[in-house]
Amino acid sequence: MNWHDAVRRATKGLPNEIGVLRTPPSFLTAARLGSVPFLMYLVGGGLYFYGLALYLSVLLTDVLDGHLARKLGMSSRFGSYFDATTDFVVVFGMFLAFEPAGFVPFWVLVVIVLFFAQYIITSLLWGRIRDPLGKHYGTLLYGAVGLRFLVSGPAFDEVVSVAIAVFSAAAFIGRMMYLQRVSSEVSSGQTE
Repeated sequence: MNWHDAVRRATKGLPNEIGVLRTPPSFLTAARLGSVPFLMYLVGGGLYFYGLALYLSVLLTDVLDGHLARKLGMSSRFGSYFDATTDFVVVFGMFLAFEPAGFVPFWVLVVIVLFFAQYIITSLLWGRIRDPLGKHYGTLLYGAVGLRFLVSGPAFDEVVSVAIAVFSAAAFIGRMMYLQRVSSEVSSGQTE
């Protein structure tokens, strides 16, 4: 498969207009995305109580957007990518905001970027695929950020860094094994 075919396959079914953002699930996702600068400002200013309150509302919109999309029959390829990209921006923004306080070393930010890039690239090349550990990876990152509002200190920061490194490696290996299995099944004519 060449690059043009991969892009065509990945964008098949995407809306040709911005109207999809007017759906309730996409509106919630857009609100979550729009909250990132405010979250970063609150954390950067040491206003953790207000940051935690806003962060909890961000978590609520993350749960609600997917639930609404399924319940209202509005699930789409665009919505899936928009949600995943917004999750990445929220998590990365929060880790970046906490980074000056020593929450995680810079290399953890690089790992998070590489993991997201790997997800997007493999999704573009193989189409929208099941990611067995991806959802749990996102939950781990969201949870680490949420706990950081409540717990701080070098021991906690070290545990979070190691957990992210281990889980990132496991998730990457799991995704590659899954893709290898799917590729083998497709080349031999089998399907799931």
